[in-house]
Amino acid sequence: MTWPVSNGIAKELDDFWKESDNLWRQWQQQADYDTKMMTGQQENAYNQYGSINYRNNRTLLFNKILRIVNMIDGYQRDNRLGTSIIAADNDPDMGETAEQRTAVLNWSKRQDRTYEKISDSFNGAVTCGLNLLNVWMDFREDPENGMIRTERLPFANFLMDPYWTQADLSDCGRIWTRRYLTQRQLDSIFPKVSKEVPSLNQGYAAKDGKFPFLAQNWYQYQTPMYAYDEYWTRDYKTKRKLLDTKTGEVAPWNGTKEQFQYLLRINPNVKLIKAQVPTVKLNVLVNNHLMYEEQSPYGLDRFPFVPFLCYHFPEVQNYSFRYQGVVRNVVDSQIELNRRRNRLLDVLDAQVQSGIMVKEDALVNPEDAFFQGPGKVMYFKNSANLASDVVQIPPPPVAPGWMELIQTIEKEIMDIVGPEELFAQNLGAKEMSGVLMKLKMGAGLTGLRNIFDRLNLSQMLVGEIFDALIVENFGEGKVAHILGKQPSEHFFEKEFSKFNCVVEEMELTASQRQLQFLQAIQMKQLGIPIPNKYLLEKSTLSDKKGVIESIVQEEQQQAQIQQAQMQQQLEQQEIVTRSIEAKAQNDFAAAQERRARSVSDLALAKHHEGESVANRASAALNNAKAMKELEELDENRLMKLADFILSVQERQKIMNQGEEDDSINEAMALSVPVEKSKMQSELSKNKQEALV
Repeated sequence: MTWPVSNGIAKELDDFWKESDNLWRQWQQQADYDTKMMTGQQENAYNQYGSINYRNNRTLLFNKILRIVNMIDGYQRDNRLGTSIIAADNDPDMGETAEQRTAVLNWSKRQDRTYEKISDSFNGAVTCGLNLLNVWMDFREDPENGMIRTERLPFANFLMDPYWTQADLSDCGRIWTRRYLTQRQLDSIFPKVSKEVPSLNQGYAAKDGKFPFLAQNWYQYQTPMYAYDEYWTRDYKTKRKLLDTKTGEVAPWNGTKEQFQYLLRINPNVKLIKAQVPTVKLNVLVNNHLMYEEQSPYGLDRFPFVPFLCYHFPEVQNYSFRYQGVVRNVVDSQIELNRRRNRLLDVLDAQVQSGIMVKEDALVNPEDAFFQGPGKVMYFKNSANLASDVVQIPPPPVAPGWMELIQTIEKEIMDIVGPEELFAQNLGAKEMSGVLMKLKMGAGLTGLRNIFDRLNLSQMLVGEIFDALIVENFGEGKVAHILGKQPSEHFFEKEFSKFNCVVEEMELTASQRQLQFLQAIQMKQLGIPIPNKYLLEKSTLSDKKGVIESIVQEEQQQAQIQQAQMQQQLEQQEIVTRSIEAKAQNDFAAAQERRARSVSDLALAKHHEGESVANRASAALNNAKAMKELEELDENRLMKLADFILSVQERQKIMNQGEEDDSINEAMALSVPVEKSKMQSELSKNKQEALV
């Protein structure tokens, strides 16, 4: 039984289901099976491969799969990455706009708790291979700007083009999602529409036979619900663009013909061209009735869905193996582990009471042989021989390889997923620090690097959709309220996202302020002199204002102490400088005094030299007089006088030579020039001559 087809979209949906369900059903059945194995619903799978125990008791389950999924999911949650918009390398001046867009983007994600939903989507992908994250605009609280919301869609909630391969869904043709809403939920989206659309009677919501793995299709006997379908299709629209034939640059054009003619006069190299631009179209149906349709909803020309993949093999023909989680490869080991453990427990139970052999007519009540256990009493007849009439059946021995086999199976489950370091096993945890253990676990996750790379790609795609929705739907007033200041002039430019910025990963923080604080700490560790006051202002420390005031006061005190110490050092340095100057002046005065003394000595020497000249002149005059007198003497007296004069001159010469040598030695010892010594020697000589 199907619902009545009331429009062409409903007919198109029905055809899409017939074309795609056969392929998607293969994977959805396997995804449902993997999810049940992860959540502990392994009994049916166990009974499929092996019977229940011989006593018809319930099979015991030992779920190792949940631990594996929790370890991978827990590591992701402990190491979440945020989304950042940074200026492109070709335009570093756009840094302010990129920072503002990052702040608004992360504010929107915090309002929606998007990072938690991303982790949930990743957990679903690790389990069954594929989940979708739906990004949409909610205008119920803010009809003008809206709020960005996200929703995780498990494997049972969607049907897609079975031939898509690209992570950004650029080659996907159609996506159909279904949710079941109550009357109040539906009225919040379409006010009073529940009175116009036939409601789904209790228990009849799944009569169309579609989306059979949804839980609501199994249990709808208490609450009437409406089937809310969103049908997204890939479409194309024609857009006019400007082409500069000289440079080859292409830009969108929304102007009029008159504006183009004016532009043509300025630049004759431009011309208008038409381009086929991909876009999307949305159709909303409630209980198979078309309620709403729109092209480029929310201003987007792309699907507002991001696939979260664990393992994706688009080249595989069998759709049950095209999308896989980590559970898929450990299912068989989990089943075998349950089977072996239950067999071992059966053997151990058999050892407790393996049975007895009783001779006929030995027991008073033969049925006592079937009720064995602690505290039970058996009554034997007087004629019975307890040694031979009642014999214990020996229990079968437990093979020593049983426990080794079970341990091997458990180890295989871990090895299939990743190395032992991933689960911190056999690492000597008692002696190992937590930091070293975390490093080893991180190294073990290298084997799962491809899974986390796909997660990072999906998270960046989510960031791109958020950024586009912000530019298309948020008003300037709302952005200014979020930022606390007016947005930059380039904030709402659509081309900015295409040419001037890129979406990248960053450290996940609770706010933009914390991100700035973390980045500042990293810069300071590299040696960049970032003030402590700036770090405190960007931190989220309690009573931050009081701490900043205390630090500022302490810094002022330290500055005063340093200033006093510097002043004291300057005074000491000035004293030393003055002492050196005084000593230099004293040495200069002594040098001047020595120089004056030297001048005085030189003047005295010149005076003595003058006197010597006068004496020599007087001696010459006297000699002349003597010669005159000699002319009047006789020859004998003259000869005697001459000899006397010669002897006197010889003695004078010897005396002068000795005094000259003494003067030279004394001059050399006192660093007096040789000329001065000679001058003194000459003066002495003149004195001697004067005496003669």
